Amino acid sequence: MRGFFGILRLDPSNTDDLTQFLTSSPTQGENMVLAEDYLMMGFREENLLTDPKNQALRIVGWARIDNRNQLASDLHMANLPSDLGLILESYRKWGIDCLKHLIGDFSFVLVDENSSTFLLAKDPLGIRPLFYAQHNGLLFFSTRITDLKKVLPHPLEINLPYVARELKGYVQPVENTFFKSIHRLKPAHYLSVEKVSPLAERRYWELTKLPLSDCRSEADYHARVLACLKEAVRCRIAGKTTVGCQLSGGMDSSAIAVLLSRLMPVQQLHTYSFVLSDETIPYSPNGIDEQATQAEIINFAGLDPTNHHPITGFHYKDVFEELDTRNEVMGGLANSDTVWQDTLFKQAAEANGVEVMFSGFPGDEGISTTGGNYFHEYLHTLDVPGLLSHLARFRLRAVKGIVHYYWSMFKGSSKPEFRKIQDSRNLLHPSSPLHGVLKDQSFPFEKSFSSFLKHRMCRSHTTLRTESEGSYANRHGIETVYPLADVRLLQLVYSLPVHLFAPKPYGRALFRNLTKDILPENVRLQPKFNGAKTLAFADYWIKIKTQQLKDYVPTDRFGLFIEKLDASEEDRDPTILTEKRGNLIKEVDYFLEKNCPPMSHS
Repeated sequence: MRGFFGILRLDPSNTDDLTQFLTSSPTQGENMVLAEDYLMMGFREENLLTDPKNQALRIVGWARIDNRNQLASDLHMANLPSDLGLILESYRKWGIDCLKHLIGDFSFVLVDENSSTFLLAKDPLGIRPLFYAQHNGLLFFSTRITDLKKVLPHPLEINLPYVARELKGYVQPVENTFFKSIHRLKPAHYLSVEKVSPLAERRYWELTKLPLSDCRSEADYHARVLACLKEAVRCRIAGKTTVGCQLSGGMDSSAIAVLLSRLMPVQQLHTYSFVLSDETIPYSPNGIDEQATQAEIINFAGLDPTNHHPITGFHYKDVFEELDTRNEVMGGLANSDTVWQDTLFKQAAEANGVEVMFSGFPGDEGISTTGGNYFHEYLHTLDVPGLLSHLARFRLRAVKGIVHYYWSMFKGSSKPEFRKIQDSRNLLHPSSPLHGVLKDQSFPFEKSFSSFLKHRMCRSHTTLRTESEGSYANRHGIETVYPLADVRLLQLVYSLPVHLFAPKPYGRALFRNLTKDILPENVRLQPKFNGAKTLAFADYWIKIKTQQLKDYVPTDRFGLFIEKLDASEEDRDPTILTEKRGNLIKEVDYFLEKNCPPMSHS
């Protein structure tokens, strides 16, 4: 398992011996540095480094740096050190500004005793986790919430607004966790610890546009993006022998699988798909999965069919084993919890020896966005020629889209109709005072296509999902990678002229046009939604959960839960909705009881 843990003394008047926390720390061994005012512990040897040139400069981190060659050139280094070594060398040259030069997935804590600098930092999209908490003049930090729970005084106060947002289906602020005192370092931020000042996170990276004046035609733009996409895949297999790739059958994961087949020996590439089985197919409302598309990609890419591994169910003996796993891995209730990926990672590690797992996420948020609202850029910038061109191409559809734009502006939401759905999904008791302090920001109105893209690319869900997937994979020794979240690719896509996204003759036009020589035609042109679910047997698992939780009676110690569920949602099975929402209430209650002291019955 990769990661790190540590403690920093903020208040000199606190003279506690830091070694007292080792009895409850996550791991012990040689990968540890203990100084007078701090303790740093790497879970693997690769996670801790002391600068051989300067013993006062140390770093504990979990990093993969993708622009290694460029950094080596900038730093005039003949021999490339480890990823943490590159970060130290970058810090030596640029100080805290080194963060602006790093490309990759990373979280780390750097100590420079010479300048009394203590720096906590996280990559631009927050792929790698880093949590921290203050108590009694000490700053505790770790890549796992579970480790902080072990060393902080019990019981930890539950973050009730966080729980309420989960019950209402609202977007979570990225820094928030299940516990009031434990914070997630925000993506693209660092925390420079100064002992005389309060802690304050500072942003070091912002998604901005690149100058693309050298591109003079659509072909030029496409070639530039395609080259960047290939590099985003290539740099993530560097030094790896056995590689895994999630293959749902959609365009994003299919394109990555094909690109991998062209960049590495196919005998060392394994693919994984969630599919229906004879046991689960009766529970699927339409009995559709994407096995046919998956088989076509395997054949098209020349992959070894014996290296394709269908996942037809979970390995947990029951729902309580699943919930206990979530509590251990994620620390409790967690937004965007991807426990459904755990079985895939387990099989990939134990049966196939996979070192790194590729994902097609977050394609929809960037390179393969539908593009239906591309014309918002013309409305915002008053680009009359662009708007006239849009009207000529889309006619009545264009007029309806323009009307909807101004209606959304008036309502303050890009999907005003979603608020009614949110109301029906609410599981928070009507009398809860938390209703008054929460605001739904699920679909904010974005004035331009550029602002929409930026919001989608950098939204909290990307951080929370990748963090969760990485945490489950990490317990099995696998690193998760996301080439479609490469910041170089995102910045390039963000900088493109908006007409490249225009959904004609098809939606997701940019990605479909890019992949003409990557995907077979019927995969490249398939509809985004065909009735299949990423987790093909999701409905089956809901039914099993319902059966296994039927005797669980929520304690509801905080009076949070609604008494009567609303399962009236258009085009949705009310039975499955009732079961799904009832299960969620019981799961939330289970996490609350797991992390709160027993209630007194006197």
